Amino acid sequence: MNRNVLVLMMAVTVEALVEYAKTFGKAILEKQWKTAATQAGAVALGVSLCFSAGADFYAALGVSFNAAWLGVALTGVFASRGANYVSDLVKKLQALGAAQAER
Repeated sequence: MNRNVLVLMMAVTVEALVEYAKTFGKAILEKQWKTAATQAGAVALGVSLCFSAGADFYAALGVSFNAAWLGVALTGVFASRGANYVSDLVKKLQALGAAQAER
């Protein structure tokens, strides 16, 4: 198992969960029902697709949870954040590589 990839997966998944909680909570408190529905729909769609396809990034990295379905559900949360996370991650890695190359 590649520990670096696992750490990145965990970090992105935690970030997704925190961002969803903040956005969803704020939308509910401010009665922004469209935003709340969009956020809930994105998570539901991502998790549903991962269950349908049997996609589990964590299992692919050799991580097993006590509840076997948890890896698939968390992969769905990761997937629901979409290409924005991947794009942001690539930009951050490129910036880090450029900073290290300058040293």
